[in-house]
Amino acid sequence: MRYIGTVLVTIVVVLGGVGLGSSLGADPSPQAGIVAGELSTIANQLSLRPDIAIDLTKVSGEYCFNAGLAAGGHMTHYAADPTRTAEDVVDFVNAEPLVKAGITVASLPRFPGGLNSMTPGQWYFLPAGELEPHHGIKFSFPLLIRATNIK
Repeated sequence: MRYIGTVLVTIVVVLGGVGLGSSLGADPSPQAGIVAGELSTIANQLSLRPDIAIDLTKVSGEYCFNAGLAAGGHMTHYAADPTRTAEDVVDFVNAEPLVKAGITVASLPRFPGGLNSMTPGQWYFLPAGELEPHHGIKFSFPLLIRATNIK
């Protein structure tokens, strides 16, 4: 995991130094600083908590950032190759705390059940115990799932 953090920090330094693709000698792009800051922040999170990074590329072609899904939190997946899917980023929320609070999440459309089957921007409900294909497992708690297609 330290290797991943080192690679991300190296990328941050390179992007900051070249201005995210600007020509040599030109003023760095303001966007390069934002990208560098985001990559640095993610690298810091991963270096402090390497267990939150999960490689699901063999299951779904995605990398996972687990921010405590089982404990009532959420998880975000990033497509390793976003040119091959309309599900560039997939958000997972543990619906159990929402259900316990009285929110009727089961009224959302049911998760369609397959990879690359969601309409981007639409939240879906997946009951506990049903197969979730991005992970290749069944969760013991209900999920809310949404895909985003970054164009």
